[in-house]
Amino acid sequence: MMGALLVRVQGERFALPLSGEQAIAELGPVSPLPHGEPLLRGLTTLQGRAVPLLDLAPLLGTPGTGEEGRLMVLTSVEGDRVALLVNEVYGVTSLPSPPPSTALLIDMPGGPLLNTATLARELRASLGS
Repeated sequence: MMGALLVRVQGERFALPLSGEQAIAELGPVSPLPHGEPLLRGLTTLQGRAVPLLDLAPLLGTPGTGEEGRLMVLTSVEGDRVALLVNEVYGVTSLPSPPPSTALLIDMPGGPLLNTATLARELRASLGS
């Protein structure tokens, strides 16, 4: 079993794997970065540190609700600290270990789970590295 944080991005509800230290905060100022859009919104500050802010909505292909994400979840993606823009946080749950997959969202009992390895590949591809 693994721990997961249940969140909503636009109209999509899914679970984020808990990986050590997580934090939830209100979205503060964001400094845009060249060539990062639409996935990399820019840099924001959380717990006194500058971290990249990722907007998952374009990757998820979720229909826009017109509601801008106002929360961010500080998490780790392949060892790098990032903040994920979310609309809502529901709580923590336990999930069985996911099967191997290259999909961004892995179908799991109780709802989809974000595949952080695929997210890391998408981020590198969007930055051209």
